Amino acid sequence: MSRLTRRRFLAGAAGVAAGLAGCTTGARDPPEPIEPLDAPVDGGSKYAAAYERTIRSVVFVGDESGGGSGFVHDGVVVTNQHVVGDAETIDVRFENGEWRSAGVTATDVYADLAVLSTDVPDYARPLSFVESIPAVGTEVLALGSPFGLESSVSAGIISGKNRSLPNEQTGFSIPNTVQTDAGLDPGNSGGPLVTMEGIVTGVAVAGAGTSVGFAVSPLLARRVLPELIRTGNYDHPFLGIQLVNVTPAIAEANELDEARGVLVVATAAGTPAAGTFRDVTSETEIDGRPVPVGGDVLVELAGNAIDSNADLGTTLALELSPGDRVPATVIRDGELRELTVGIGARPEP
Repeated sequence: MSRLTRRRFLAGAAGVAAGLAGCTTGARDPPEPIEPLDAPVDGGSKYAAAYERTIRSVVFVGDESGGGSGFVHDGVVVTNQHVVGDAETIDVRFENGEWRSAGVTATDVYADLAVLSTDVPDYARPLSFVESIPAVGTEVLALGSPFGLESSVSAGIISGKNRSLPNEQTGFSIPNTVQTDAGLDPGNSGGPLVTMEGIVTGVAVAGAGTSVGFAVSPLLARRVLPELIRTGNYDHPFLGIQLVNVTPAIAEANELDEARGVLVVATAAGTPAAGTFRDVTSETEIDGRPVPVGGDVLVELAGNAIDSNADLGTTLALELSPGDRVPATVIRDGELRELTVGIGARPEP
């Protein structure tokens, strides 16, 4: 397996220091799991129905010193890479109380996903991912073991989509994450964020406050997990540029009509972008602050509008693969230019 697991902390988005929703430390022994009801829940609560539909597929991942959460999918247990760290084996506990030793068969630090292989009880049916992310405002449940409290649930909504979540360990952001106000506390990481129909719409990864949490995109998970399960590895698309979002100041300094797109600050030698894009050539001052000038402004890639770094990350992660050659539109010297750029594979973090 070429992707080694090393991350212990994930930064929050938009400059907010976000705690990982992942590993509890120094927590007391996990409590005995709540016995699931065999009969339908009285009262017709949609939350109770969604909980009963999914909770038997959710697991605690870790030991008496702490841990996170996971869930059954396609014959394996899915969790976050930062939950398992560098471990080769880790304990998991299923809803009816059975402990199992699980092998960490594959991890991906860029998507913060891990695949665990173990003996899955028959009652823990595999959960599936949504085919498209539901609309903002859709009700969801977060299932897992916050602070070691197994079989817990919190309710909320999808608060935002296509968020770019910084990852200090890799230097790359996790693209297309789902924002939610469902409670994501230490111990929730790796657990599923599910719709009222019990379909996974994200893998809990980080909390940045009482009403702001993030989950790995189900669309990214649908791309990464099959390869991790099949081969133990996933190559992420890579362009090889250092960039900044075009702000009003950058637009003014570069005589752009509007503040949209990403400015190519520099291209790394030996990457697909080298020799294709033009880097920043100088800087000027606006309101006493240095502003880069002269680089290409990328506004479209592979037919997708690129208004921000989040758009670029989503296009690369969800639509492109290493080896592709795709059209790109840039603004250079005030004019639109059409380029063709190759897509590489990300280097090891």
